Amino acid sequence: MLLTTLGTSHGNHTPTRNNSATLIQTGGAAYLVDCGEPVAASLERSGKWRPPIRAVFVTHMHADHIGGLSEFTNMYFKRGAQAERNLTLCLPEEAVTPLRIWLTAIYQAPELRPGVLQLQGVKPGLCFEDEHLRASAHPSGHLASQGAAYQAAGYPNRGESFSYLLELEGKRVAFTGDLPPTFDHLGELLAEPVALLVMEMTHIQPERALPFIADKPVDRLVLSHIHDPWHGPGEDRLRDLCSQYLPYPFVIAYDGMEVEL
Repeated sequence: MLLTTLGTSHGNHTPTRNNSATLIQTGGAAYLVDCGEPVAASLERSGKWRPPIRAVFVTHMHADHIGGLSEFTNMYFKRGAQAERNLTLCLPEEAVTPLRIWLTAIYQAPELRPGVLQLQGVKPGLCFEDEHLRASAHPSGHLASQGAAYQAAGYPNRGESFSYLLELEGKRVAFTGDLPPTFDHLGELLAEPVALLVMEMTHIQPERALPFIADKPVDRLVLSHIHDPWHGPGEDRLRDLCSQYLPYPFVIAYDGMEVEL
């Protein structure tokens, strides 16, 4: 299994980091967690369109996590043999209908693609399974207040956001997605051992979050979705905090970094 952090920034691009996207390759298949810009270009330039991507797991509908989705789907159906063009987009249920309308508006209607493009609304629990991978969604609470504000204003948004637990090759890999400052649900997400935890480092304070996960059954940690204070010289400070609190190996991700499991 090979994990590649294609985009590791927070809500803004930086001179060295793109928006959130992580690729997992295993056997004859691959999967994406989030689809921030410019994921299609990153896949093209790194030569990582193969093995064919089976599914995309969207944590929530902020632009830095889905901004590259339309061009990714456009490029996806230009790659590989016809039999390999079978893609499932797993995303919050609230986004299925609006995304279908958007894809149709840009002449990428799912029914008219040269293959199968399935929009799968995600609920808590098992959301995807094939012969390589089993994926479960866990509500993260990241958009709770924003969802409530939108509903109060009469919009249909429900503030759905998820962490994902992926099971493949006999290992468990957890992706926190974006978190609320309290990160309460991480105890549930990490209730059983994980070979790798990919955790964001923008919406939480490391002085609180790192001690919380220190005694959890985690083999390795990858910090991604890196906030401005931890870029450049600040990276050394974050590394020092990780060394202070964590008993297991960790890395601070950068764009294009590969982690083999």
